Order: sequence, then structure tokens, then C-alpha cells
Amino acid sequence: MSINEIKGDYYYVNPIALERITHLYCQNKRVITRTNTDNFDEILYLEIGATFVGSIFQNHDKEDYVKKGEEKGYFTFGGSTVVIFIKKGKLKIDKDLLKNTKENVETKIFMGEKIGVKI
Repeated sequence: MSINEIKGDYYYVNPIALERITHLYCQNKRVITRTNTDNFDEILYLEIGATFVGSIFQNHDKEDYVKKGEEKGYFTFGGSTVVIFIKKGKLKIDKDLLKNTKENVETKIFMGEKIGVKI
């Protein structure tokens, strides 16, 4: 596992802000984790700080294995978002999420909630 912190601002990350601020996700504070998973091989896990987020904390070192459902890290005070990059052909995203995305509808996903199926 590799973990890289990128300094940045704390803009809102809602759909309206995404339309108004060019490359918003590239301007906010981020922590990028590259890791291998049992189901999807290598993934990139991108934590993005948003308005009122003071810090992004990691609970693991680069050498650690993070078990499914285990806390990887956390944000302090405020909003945030997580983006996960999975190699093409590894996951079929649920239709409701694809529909919401197409309609610019923000969807809250809770830990452990299904977002798709492994291919």
C-alpha cells in the first residue's frame, strides 16, 4: 500500500460546486492510497477534504493490510468525499447509481452498502 498526501483547499464537493469550480477534486486536499484488494486487484482510493474539514487521518501504515469493513482513516469536522478507481471490467455498478450520476444527483453511500457486483 502506498499513501500520498496532496495539500489543497477545502471547497464544497456537491454537484453545484463541481459545475462551478474547474477541476475541483484536483484543488481540494487529498490523500491517495494505492492498494491491492482480494476482489478487484489494484485500486486507487482517493479521500478528498471538503469545506470545514480540518484534517484527513490515516489509521494504517503503508505496510498494513486493511480488512473489509475496518476503519482505514477518517476526516475531522465537516464534509468530505471518497472516490475509488477500479480497473475497467472488474465491477458492474448498480443501475440506480448510474442513473443518479447521469442526472447529476448526489448519492450518499454508507459503509458496507452495495454499489455493484464483481465481474
